[in-house]
Amino acid sequence: MRSFIVFIALIVAAAYAASKPDEGITLKFDTDSNLTDAKHDFAFRVSATKYHPMKSFNMLLWSSLSLNFQEEGASADAIVGLGSLPTDVCFPFALLCYGFGAAAVQVNLESFSNNLINNAVLDANFAGNVVGISALAMQEYNVDDIPVGKPIPFLMPGEKEVCKGTELSGEKGSLTGYSCLFTPKDTETNVTITYVATRKAGIIEYGYTPVSPRSFEMIIEVSNYSLSDPRNHVRMTVGLLTASGAGTVEGNANIVHRDDEEGKDDLYSAVSGYAVFGEERKEVHVEVSSGDAGFNTELLSVLQGALGTNIDTQIAKIDFPAGKTDFVYDPAVGCGSVIYKAGASTTTLSLIVAFVCVLLYLF
Repeated sequence: MRSFIVFIALIVAAAYAASKPDEGITLKFDTDSNLTDAKHDFAFRVSATKYHPMKSFNMLLWSSLSLNFQEEGASADAIVGLGSLPTDVCFPFALLCYGFGAAAVQVNLESFSNNLINNAVLDANFAGNVVGISALAMQEYNVDDIPVGKPIPFLMPGEKEVCKGTELSGEKGSLTGYSCLFTPKDTETNVTITYVATRKAGIIEYGYTPVSPRSFEMIIEVSNYSLSDPRNHVRMTVGLLTASGAGTVEGNANIVHRDDEEGKDDLYSAVSGYAVFGEERKEVHVEVSSGDAGFNTELLSVLQGALGTNIDTQIAKIDFPAGKTDFVYDPAVGCGSVIYKAGASTTTLSLIVAFVCVLLYLF
């Protein structure tokens, strides 16, 4: 019997090891958790994704469509997401555009992005309904909250470089991602920028990131950040973008309220109040205030095409715990309920509990 128990334990240990992500990024849902009110707030929608490498931008394009039939008629809406990997002059940025009506639902992703990126022209069906995020930089701060050394921008280190994307897929196509790894200039820090789109709501294992058919996630993984003193901490800055005067800062989000006769949902750009450090998910300190993101001319042209000439930029400052040099963090843009307010609920037994149940059943 003892040898049999050892044999079962080895099988369980092997299964646990296999469930851990390898050196690459694996997109899969955390089966132990889910979003609360997922069916109500983040219901299934018809979606499509497209990888779209361009001369100056390398992008993941995503659409999420809904058609509702009601007694008084039918309504249709479309959400389009664009996630751009970093270049040597442009920060990684994501836009979420909302359109209402049949014409918006029939949007062609490639034409949509080409017009916006190359001509700074937004599809008229989405005008006035756009929000954005951009990962800007990291900086070491000491115990007196004074910056140490130089900031590390989320930019490629070489000239005329675009971060080469790796296509990701998981859960039989329900999860789609686009990811790249780079080392900012004059550092030994590794940064991975990943965009994730999904057909269903849940929490994925990578970064314990909440995802939904109504949100577009940017996951930032940092490793080997060099602190001059272990008592110091890293501060990350993320831009939360809306048209001028359109957004309202509420907690860690910049929200565009859209309560009108058509019942359109709110739009938001937001950052999480938590980050993942190894196997631990811990709270981080977030402060949001108006500021200047320092966008270059090329990126600013695209953003103005999407958001309008005058852009409201709120800068989210995220302070990670002292001494932490490796972490995963996820800002997002979305429509409807802010994804981070959904929380998580446990849905399955842990592996250890399941193992104990097997032993009790057998013996």
